[in-house]
Amino acid sequence: MTTRDGFPDALRGFALIGIVLVNAPFFSVNTVLGLGGADVSNGWNSVPVFFITSLALGKFYLLFSFLFGYSAAYILKSDKANVRRFLARAVVLIFFGVLHAVFLWHGDILFMYGILAILLLALYYRREKAIRLTVKVVYIVNAALLSLLSLLLFAGEMLGEDLGETATSSSLDSSLAVGSFLDNAGARSDLWLTGLPGSFALQAPFAFAALLVGVLAARKRFLADGANAVTMRKLAIWGFAIGLPLQLIAAWFSLVNQQSVNYSVGAELGWFTVTFVSAPVLSAGYIGVLWLLMQRYKRGFGLLAAAGRHSLSVYIGQSVILAFVFSAWGLGLFGMLNLTLVTLIALGAWLVLAGLARLNSRYFSSGPLEWVLKKATEPFRARA
Repeated sequence: MTTRDGFPDALRGFALIGIVLVNAPFFSVNTVLGLGGADVSNGWNSVPVFFITSLALGKFYLLFSFLFGYSAAYILKSDKANVRRFLARAVVLIFFGVLHAVFLWHGDILFMYGILAILLLALYYRREKAIRLTVKVVYIVNAALLSLLSLLLFAGEMLGEDLGETATSSSLDSSLAVGSFLDNAGARSDLWLTGLPGSFALQAPFAFAALLVGVLAARKRFLADGANAVTMRKLAIWGFAIGLPLQLIAAWFSLVNQQSVNYSVGAELGWFTVTFVSAPVLSAGYIGVLWLLMQRYKRGFGLLAAAGRHSLSVYIGQSVILAFVFSAWGLGLFGMLNLTLVTLIALGAWLVLAGLARLNSRYFSSGPLEWVLKKATEPFRARA
């Protein structure tokens, strides 16, 4: 019997905190712009915008992607007989993702992970050199394209070109305020399908690169017995010495731009690009710091680990709570609260679900949705 590694679970639970903080404004403020839809002239909005942008935006979904790739090793291992089960899991995740996107959260990541999991199989059994090269190419090309687009937009603005109107709201905004559950589902599915190409273009390349890094880390058991204090300390130091200042600077100038009467779309995309391109550095810093803290205060990480073991249930559970709180069919608070209160509600949602996950762990070996995923893919498990 193999012992489950504790640190990946704690890291996954930690990532879920950042994910709910980034997602919550899309449920509560603006379904298209999220944080960008808040009135940043109000300090109750500008403060959380700054800290969520600098500390969470783009960082935690990369951690989640990294852990998705890392966890692939638990299923695929080194035996191609497990490919059928992995493919079955990918299909189930795609199914979960569609339901999640239509009925709860149009920014769902499960659908994308299901697609990327299938693509992963083309590289999973390749040599480390080939995977490393793919990571570098995907990261560099995507970073270059985002940088080029932001420069072109900025140059166009400087030359007085008409860049056209940018969508700042959707029918889902009004539906959340007055519509029924099914009304919301219709508006949400339209918004999800419309935004899917852009979401894939922005997030999928970086997520796939992080997923591949996770595969490489799993080969070295980087988060388990292959971990060591020296490496983790380096990640913590360099991640925070380089990544944190870049994130703080980008978030600050983005906030200044949003507050300016001469708001620039090109500049906003530019600072957004800095945020996403440098996000892996701070994400690595989070891994190092969390590992070092866990070595010293292991007992204090039980809640994080429980949430991580129930990551699918907690991820979708967060959407259930936020949708209920901010939709008209629930408490009807869409557009009524400042971001400080929204952030506290998001943290509260994570705490409630993490507490339930810890309670569930006393009686069951997995969460409810994890159980469904396991049972749905059980027929495809490789036989000994």
